[in-house]
Amino acid sequence: YATWWIRQTIERAIMNQTRTIRLPIHVVKEINVYLRAARQLTQTLDHEPTAEEIADLLDRPIDEVKRMLGLNERVTSVDTPYGKDADKPLLDTIADENAKDPTEHIQADDLSGHLDAWLAKLNDKQREVVERRFGLHGYENSTLEQVANELGVTRERVRQIQMDALKRLRGILEQEGFSIDTIFK
Repeated sequence: YATWWIRQTIERAIMNQTRTIRLPIHVVKEINVYLRAARQLTQTLDHEPTAEEIADLLDRPIDEVKRMLGLNERVTSVDTPYGKDADKPLLDTIADENAKDPTEHIQADDLSGHLDAWLAKLNDKQREVVERRFGLHGYENSTLEQVANELGVTRERVRQIQMDALKRLRGILEQEGFSIDTIFK
């Protein structure tokens, strides 16, 4: 009776520790059922059985068989050498899905440089109103009333200055071959 307990403990230890990613024991046992069926079919069919053939033999849904066989796939370390000369790890060849496109970064820098030049073509009052209203050059986005209080003018006057500045900026953009649509893509 003790040998049964020893054997079970050894089997469970192997099931718990042999995989890089630990799977629950009941899942490992289920995978073993599918693998046994696959070995049996390989001997009788003389080819590697498909998930459909295994599902037919075990009378289980195909999706369940595919899912369980998917859990049995080998895990490859991202530090595994990769390439012709095996001089760099696999990790270096995997693209970062969250990384910004370098062209977007260059375009943003270019636009920032152009924006400074365009704002320099406005008079001081217009430039300050636009910078304060739209949160440029260290200012926070401000309301018409906040800008009016800071500049000591009425809210209506700030709106007029802003409209004149935007009209002038639109003209500058058109002269240089830009449109609002290309800037705000």
